Amino acid sequence: MQHRLIATSIPYMNAGPHMGHAMEFIIADILARYNRSSGNDTFFLTGADEHGSKIYNKAQELEKETLEMLDENVELFNTLHTALHTTPDEFIRTTDQVRHWPTAQAIWRKLETKGDIYKKKYSGLYCEGCEVFMPEKDLDSEGNCPIHHKKPLLLEEENYFFRLSKYEEQLKKIISNDTVKIVPEFRKNEILSFLSEGLNDVSFSRSADKMPWGIPVPGDETQVMYVWCDALTNYLSGIGYSFDQEKFNRYYPTYLHVIGKDISRFHAIIYMAMLLSADMETSKNILVHGFVTSAGEKMSKSLGNVVVPEDVINVYGADALRYFITVGGGGVGEDIDYTQTGFHNLYNSGLVNGLGNIANRTSTLFCKYYPDGISTDGFVLDSEIDKEIKFSYGRYITSLDVFDLRIGYISVSTLIDLANKYFDEEKPWTIKDDPEKLRHILLNLVEILYHITILVAPFLPQTAEKMREIFSLTDSKLASFSIDPDFRLTRESKDIKLVTVPLLFEKK
Repeated sequence: MQHRLIATSIPYMNAGPHMGHAMEFIIADILARYNRSSGNDTFFLTGADEHGSKIYNKAQELEKETLEMLDENVELFNTLHTALHTTPDEFIRTTDQVRHWPTAQAIWRKLETKGDIYKKKYSGLYCEGCEVFMPEKDLDSEGNCPIHHKKPLLLEEENYFFRLSKYEEQLKKIISNDTVKIVPEFRKNEILSFLSEGLNDVSFSRSADKMPWGIPVPGDETQVMYVWCDALTNYLSGIGYSFDQEKFNRYYPTYLHVIGKDISRFHAIIYMAMLLSADMETSKNILVHGFVTSAGEKMSKSLGNVVVPEDVINVYGADALRYFITVGGGGVGEDIDYTQTGFHNLYNSGLVNGLGNIANRTSTLFCKYYPDGISTDGFVLDSEIDKEIKFSYGRYITSLDVFDLRIGYISVSTLIDLANKYFDEEKPWTIKDDPEKLRHILLNLVEILYHITILVAPFLPQTAEKMREIFSLTDSKLASFSIDPDFRLTRESKDIKLVTVPLLFEKK
């Protein structure tokens, strides 16, 4: 058993959640569930980034107390987690003065003691949307921020800086040799390309007069921490850095960061450099995902193409959205394009006609002819089916260990397709007069369905729960549904009884 911390980035709380947040939560939750079912002690961390001028100004605009607005937005994110059936073990808030602030301030002092924080006057282009200073080379051809499409402000301040440039060579080394493994490979190459251009030191604080909503800099209350030491330290405070040393030692260092492509530099470069400066072990893996687009375009309120996660869930269910995020795109880290037609077709083909169909057909026929169950005495699983189950487990484990959710689910689909094909070819509904042959066919189908139930669980937790009910197992070992490529239900159980459950998916 390994101890593994899986963490999302912490969303900025100036507004409620959108489809990109849902995507990130789903990816992290699937990998957390997979690791738990594989026997790893897994801690799933998320939270809220709650400081900065943008949040303070938004609250002023809404004529609300800042914390009041934040509490409302945090509740929206918690509601989304419930709707998605994502199950974080901790939701850390950067406004938490008991658990988070002491961690941020302790890390600041570590970096300061190392000689890596210094104060200087600085003039630069500042994007209020990104809340970062931007070099001119990162602006678009019209001099605008490429994300927010607005010209950055020219600001001159005296702030604290972090000696990021000091760690340039170390960062190149640990990323090149996969000490910090960035997935997919093309995102790793982007980071290395950026590093090859050379690093500048980064602003590490803002004047409290200009950004009054933040964590005070230790020993200088005229300054508040900038986002780097304020927000990135959530990965430490969220597992008890300043208040639960046992938990911290158990889960540190981070096994996996799940982050969007727009903030990959912040994590792969600035956060890793902070850990190096603090003489702490760096994170193991960074999974960089793409965006959810709408009919090929970035979702935008001005374009009227925003897809609200809850709207999709209300019609199709949470597992349908989880399925779409898993298989709806291309390779690891690529964007996923949402269209209503595409989503609808994917739902009907993969869930209704695929998984739902075989679960319903198998359990219905089984209960029709064997309502009291079947003995497994003398049954031998077909060798081709046994081989396919082993192959699917192997590909499933290999894929999810490198965070490839799509190929991981294709391993499940292989078994779903196998079962549907076997059902169609053997036509068990036509051989009721040959009970031994019917028993053999149904036990083969039951074995496949049992393993589908296990493997689909991280992806579609609600569906897997309903599928477990089909088996009505009482033996704790059989009912554990743990990932075990060598386990066979028809070998370990003397008798098998199924029950019918409502359709897993209604056709839309």
